[in-house]
Amino acid sequence: MTIMNVDDSSTMRRIVTMSLAPSGHQVVEAENGADALAKLKASPADAVVLDINMPVMNGLELLKAMRADPALKRIPVVMLTTQGEEETRNEAIGLGANGFLAKPFQKEELLAVLKKVAGI
Repeated sequence: MTIMNVDDSSTMRRIVTMSLAPSGHQVVEAENGADALAKLKASPADAVVLDINMPVMNGLELLKAMRADPALKRIPVVMLTTQGEEETRNEAIGLGANGFLAKPFQKEELLAVLKKVAGI
């Protein structure tokens, strides 16, 4: 399975990739929502792990764009963010996020959420 890993922090992208790659997943990284959207349009992923706070296009803006695009709207999205407040979580779920994890996270938690929402 191919998973898009979207975060403006190169350290966080590396942590997520190192959590997913050993399980056999191909991980494609993007540094912001605009970068991710371009990459997803060129080659859709099986799932997206998405930060909220990013420059250029934040995670909620990317989520809205994905849900409005017929080719991308069914891709499962797991929000992975430092913003664990209920209001932020509800907004993300309301926009179509399939799962939500707060940073810091455990590798097992991320894999479990991806399995639940994307079957991977």
